[in-house]
Amino acid sequence: MNLLLSLTERCNLRCSYCYYKDSQVDRKIDMSDEVLEASLRLALERTIDQKQSFFNVTFFGGEPLLRMDAIYWSVRFVKKFVKENRSRFPGDFQYGFHVNTNGTLLTDEICKFLKKENFKIFLSLDGPERKHNISRRTVDGKGCFKLISPNIPVLSQMRTSVISVVTRKHVRGLSRAVEWLFDQGFKSVTTAVDFDGKWTGEDFDALAYEYQKMALLWLKYRKQERDFYLGTIQDKISFRLLDVRQKEYSCFIFKGGLGISANGQVFPCSRFITSAEDAKYKLGSVFDSKNKLFNGPVAKDLRNYLKSDKPECDGCAIRYRCSAHECGCNAFYTTGSVYKVSPEVCTHERILAAICDEALAKRQELGELF
Repeated sequence: MNLLLSLTERCNLRCSYCYYKDSQVDRKIDMSDEVLEASLRLALERTIDQKQSFFNVTFFGGEPLLRMDAIYWSVRFVKKFVKENRSRFPGDFQYGFHVNTNGTLLTDEICKFLKKENFKIFLSLDGPERKHNISRRTVDGKGCFKLISPNIPVLSQMRTSVISVVTRKHVRGLSRAVEWLFDQGFKSVTTAVDFDGKWTGEDFDALAYEYQKMALLWLKYRKQERDFYLGTIQDKISFRLLDVRQKEYSCFIFKGGLGISANGQVFPCSRFITSAEDAKYKLGSVFDSKNKLFNGPVAKDLRNYLKSDKPECDGCAIRYRCSAHECGCNAFYTTGSVYKVSPEVCTHERILAAICDEALAKRQELGELF
């Protein structure tokens, strides 16, 4: 079970591409103690019901480090619950904690706590100062790189995975920014494209050029036997080598994941989360019965989505490792429906898959194992 908790809608930054900028306009709501406890109990009980062997809590926002009180409390609660109910979990059961953060509010005390509890940190960082400040800005419009840069040496030595967002303004120089991140000591980097409906052929040509350079970087690091993970390239290659569907291998929508908004609304995954009462794909509230949440009309619709293929993708060779076809979050964010396909995402996936396949072929030509 992957539980994502939106502890607060407040944030000290105003990133231009934030996908919550419309759904969390007021940025004021904090998750109450009552909602927090109910959320954890709901997810832990569903983990038991589903006989799942893992339970991961991801603290999200807004900026979750603004709610360190809630994070401290949640860790204590999960530990206590598991200890008191150990016989109800599978023998190989494990739990863990994650946090998505912009990295600007870290202190020595917080870092010490995150290390002690073996947190996985998902860090928003787009590269060196000039690149990072393009879209990641403070409330008063200033670049925020100087707020995060003192923490980079510490973060690079923790269980940190960097997530870099690629906008049309970020494309050129992307591969250099990725290499810079690895040079800082980070071992895990993934890029994510901001699909805003305005990508042109010229933009995609520039992105393809940067992806080709990133694939060469992946090959170089492989040859050097470096300890690294470049998700943008490696994930597409893994789906092909393992011959698995992205939807089954890495997507936890509904069946193995829940996202809960600051006011206690339950959603199938992260991109759906909002405190708006009329939200699409809302399963219900943390105070609803499990039967209502997981057997209601939205749940039935999601089960149908998980079992179905998109007609417009019929016959496409890459559809089962394509985010346009397989990722419900991506589909919803770009089209407003889990059943639709974004032309932008489709174009992107075709470009990326071709480049990754070429990188894999070069790797195999060298007679080296993956």
